Amino acid sequence: MRTRMWSLIGAAVVAACAPRGDERPRTLLEQGRQYTDWLYGSQYQKLWDRFSPEMRESFGSVADLASFAGRAVSRLGREKKALDERVNEEAPFSVYQRTASFDTSRRPMLIEWSLRRDGEVTGLVVRPVPDEQP
Repeated sequence: MRTRMWSLIGAAVVAACAPRGDERPRTLLEQGRQYTDWLYGSQYQKLWDRFSPEMRESFGSVADLASFAGRAVSRLGREKKALDERVNEEAPFSVYQRTASFDTSRRPMLIEWSLRRDGEVTGLVVRPVPDEQP
């Protein structure tokens, strides 16, 4: 009985000390933020693990994803400020959109993740925000 109690306490301590960065996000907004952080932080294997089979086919391999994403992120520089952030429902998907300014980009950029309900990534777009039309 006493050994079981200490085992439970030990498990609780280990769980409490686990890194928070790898926790499963609770909302689609949090998932979009996490995937964007992984993109900025070159954590391509984590992204690959969340990609749908179609996304994996599009990129081919983690190395190909790293090559593509690494070039895009390095051209932009560091994110200076998030200007807008939202999740839109586009049945059967949800779309996380983040508009941000970057060190080396004169125009704000849109980062968009298309997600299934379980957080699986079905699409990724990184492009300049279109100029406002009069």
